[in-house]
Amino acid sequence: MGKIQRIRDPVHDLIVFREDDDTDQIAWRLINTREFQRLRRIRQLGFSDLVYPGATHSRFAHCVGVYHTARRLVGIISQKLPIALRDNARARTVLLGALLHDVGHGPFSHAFEHAIKGRKHVEWGAQIALGETEVNNILREVDAQLPQAIATLLREEQPKDIYAAVVSSQFDADRLDYLRRDRLMTGVKFGHLDIEWIFDCLEVGDITLGDARDPVVEPCLYLSHKGVQVAEEYLEARFRLYMMVYMHKTTRAAEMMLRLLFQKVQEVALEDAALRAGSRLAAFITNEAPTLNHYLSLDDAVIWATLGELKLSDGPIRSLAGRIVDRQLYKCFDLGAAIGEHDESNRRLRFMRRIKSEQRADRFPDLLTDVAPVSGYKWYEFETSSALEKVLVKRDRHDPEPRDIAEFSEVVRSLITQATIHRLYVPTAEQAVQIDELFKETRP
Repeated sequence: MGKIQRIRDPVHDLIVFREDDDTDQIAWRLINTREFQRLRRIRQLGFSDLVYPGATHSRFAHCVGVYHTARRLVGIISQKLPIALRDNARARTVLLGALLHDVGHGPFSHAFEHAIKGRKHVEWGAQIALGETEVNNILREVDAQLPQAIATLLREEQPKDIYAAVVSSQFDADRLDYLRRDRLMTGVKFGHLDIEWIFDCLEVGDITLGDARDPVVEPCLYLSHKGVQVAEEYLEARFRLYMMVYMHKTTRAAEMMLRLLFQKVQEVALEDAALRAGSRLAAFITNEAPTLNHYLSLDDAVIWATLGELKLSDGPIRSLAGRIVDRQLYKCFDLGAAIGEHDESNRRLRFMRRIKSEQRADRFPDLLTDVAPVSGYKWYEFETSSALEKVLVKRDRHDPEPRDIAEFSEVVRSLITQATIHRLYVPTAEQAVQIDELFKETRP
């Protein structure tokens, strides 16, 4: 029997790892590996603290919170799923997968992933589970097949069963934690989630997947009719956080500048052996097949230190690094906001043609373009297993099966429509004014 362990968390209060629970004890050992402890040095929201100074919380805290949330969801499954369908080994895999779901994140989280074209964080996470790591050693001690089971779970784009939906779906432990955590740490006042009501309304039932010729009945988590409104609030909160926090123009400016900086460092480092030898970052981004150990040596502290050193270099690299460090960010022209939801005159296309022409004339050589889709809710057909990604509810207690909330919720249907962020970033306020003038010239 192990020892009881506790973590005090600002979102969940006290997270307890029980001495008589084998999975809790395995999770505690995983938390204390070097690979997991590295997450203390990776911020959850990358550059968001440039806008929201309190947003300095770590991937470490988030992952522990996801484990705690997944434990509650799996507890509901274990309580309400028929005994014949319960799978304790699968439940353990899912709980440990929830804990490790972000173990593969790089510095600055998603900002680094977008700046470095290569493996995604889920693939690095799978490699951590499978490679010569402390995480792998612990998993193999428990079960020789467990590392592969965790890696498979992390790589899956869609849940295959009710247990996997706890880790990856539109209503999973990851989202239930980060929506509350990011709201708290950024200080925004919208997006409150009545989490206890959500858990109280959760039920286990069956949904029919596949076509009429080959129907498949699968167990699923769903919200009772009393949870419809709180489900709408949950989905709306996520959409607002994306639009107002994750996609904030200042945060995105820093991310775009980081991408450009990495591109320039790579160009120089390919010709400069001394730079590759003296910089872990330069060596990493010029290596076509970086090792797992090399990847794990990178964290936020390493990148910030590298930016400080690059600030003392020459040319564009010096300028970009200095501007990121000192928060002298590029200025934004928000084309999407300027045009609005409807563009019947095709003004966006005409304007971007004009911008390309100006760039060919070397007028805006350092212009950065940011185009990113944002959707509050994705629609999935019931014919495939991806239907387990749906937020399922029973609008009425007499409904024979749970239904997709988008079938009857006007709020959720409005979130299916995909918004597109389209912004232009330039080094100076004067250039931003010039772009605005060009935009005015494209009026119908």
